[in-house]
Amino acid sequence: MTNKTWITMTLAACLMLWSCDDTSKKTEGCGNDIVETGEACDGTDFAGMTCASFGQPAGHLTCTSECTLDLSQCRAVAECGDGFIDDGEVCDTNQFGEITCASFGHEAGVLVCTETCTIDSSGCHDLVDCGNGILEEGETCDGTELAGATCETLGYGGGTLSCALTCLFDEGQCTMDLISPNVGTLIHVPTGTFQRDGTPSNLSVVSAFRMSKYEITRAQWGPVTGWADPSDNTASYSLLDPVQNVNWYYAIAFCNKLSLLEGLTPVYTVSGVDFSTLQDWEIPTSDNTAWNAATADWEANGYRLPTEMEWMWAAMGADTANPGAVNTTGYTKAFAGSTGSNFIGDYAVFGYGTSETGRTTTQRTNMAGSKLANELGFYDLSGNVYEWIWDWAEASYPTGTVTDYRGPASGTWRMRRGGDWVDGASACAMADWNASPPGNRFKTFGFRVVRN
Repeated sequence: MTNKTWITMTLAACLMLWSCDDTSKKTEGCGNDIVETGEACDGTDFAGMTCASFGQPAGHLTCTSECTLDLSQCRAVAECGDGFIDDGEVCDTNQFGEITCASFGHEAGVLVCTETCTIDSSGCHDLVDCGNGILEEGETCDGTELAGATCETLGYGGGTLSCALTCLFDEGQCTMDLISPNVGTLIHVPTGTFQRDGTPSNLSVVSAFRMSKYEITRAQWGPVTGWADPSDNTASYSLLDPVQNVNWYYAIAFCNKLSLLEGLTPVYTVSGVDFSTLQDWEIPTSDNTAWNAATADWEANGYRLPTEMEWMWAAMGADTANPGAVNTTGYTKAFAGSTGSNFIGDYAVFGYGTSETGRTTTQRTNMAGSKLANELGFYDLSGNVYEWIWDWAEASYPTGTVTDYRGPASGTWRMRRGGDWVDGASACAMADWNASPPGNRFKTFGFRVVRN
């Protein structure tokens, strides 16, 4: 190798090494955020210049893509709300500079910039100490402190609200059912749609409601009304049996008395009748024009009789078999709780006057709830005593889809549903209905109550 060749190769190697060593300098050119020769600015680097450098004390400089200054945002007067913190401003829109909630001695929270570009620190707070029994921001509860909330205020019917370890409500013990101190549990029945007879297009839509788990008992009658028990003792086993020997007028009077007792708005109005002072001897025992003209406030929160569609929906088990779907077969059930293969005698007190299998052998009612419940938890919707319904009887239902149907506006007989301890199994069927003049009393007539 000649000296000339060696010198040439050495020089080339050195040049290559120098070109690879870039640790001591930045890449030159506009856009690297460093002001270099020939540039007035670069990105956010303004070489220490501000709008004030050009005689405009407010606003902000911007840098063009060619690294030249744009003074269009500079102003003689500061403008609050432009998103830039000018002289005389502590903040602007969502810009706070280096200020945080910690600047105000708090551990967490959110600052707010006011319309005058001053800071509102009211959203700042210390970290929540869950478990100290004191309700703090970010908590719905703490220990036993529930801030006055109950299952009812959260939209449930009843139950016990508690506080979880996370200081959030534990609604696990809340229930959609209502608990009355006078008549016990009213089971929540969900809204839904069912086919009410053999015609598929004849559908009934029912809004959600709550209905008493049991038929109203003899033991409940007196404390609610202040009246003597009207029941026929020869057809009853004990005070825990359903109250009977009541007519339709007695039934709606009980509903209003119960509403008043619990501080609720009564549903029924009868011209000339003050239910707060009404005595049992004032209730008609035969057909009465004024009581037949009774009106119902369907928005009231008090107690009332179920409509026929509500009764059917509850008795067939609503949509428990297929939640959310139209119940197209419930109307065919032989009794409340029927699966098609189970035994009516396990669910209904019926048939004393017959020789049918499963019939009761005692000439009276049974205690309320002595048999098995249906799918929703209701007892005696078939058998024991017939249950008075709100609706006037009619020869046939309307056709097509009806929503919250309440029967015809007038009539001569009121509906009864469910069968009783005397009649045979056919009276327990969903498709069976019965009716009587509203003034009639009999030892197989009783009722249960509902609330919206």
